Amino acid sequence: MAANVKIETLSDITKHNWNLAVHCECGHRSIVDASRMARWYFCHRWDTHVARLHLHLYCLACRKCPATVRFRPSAQQPTAPNRFPNTEEQWARLVKGLRD
Repeated sequence: MAANVKIETLSDITKHNWNLAVHCECGHRSIVDASRMARWYFCHRWDTHVARLHLHLYCLACRKCPATVRFRPSAQQPTAPNRFPNTEEQWARLVKGLRD
């Protein structure tokens, strides 16, 4: 990552085609697909600032919603289970369900 790249939101991460490395307080680490995560956050209209991403996450190891989570951009492939919709039809159903 270049020294002059400023990362403030999920959009900043996705425009560089990076994924998101998430580190929990318990020591568990995982790589999340940042573009799918960004789309999920946008569909729910959640804040995508990196400092607030932890508000809608929980650790798969300790099952806690941590007060703080460390994030960093990563070029590695996602290691986290895919919990996002896989098709455009599924994304459309999600959006429709959120509107109702």
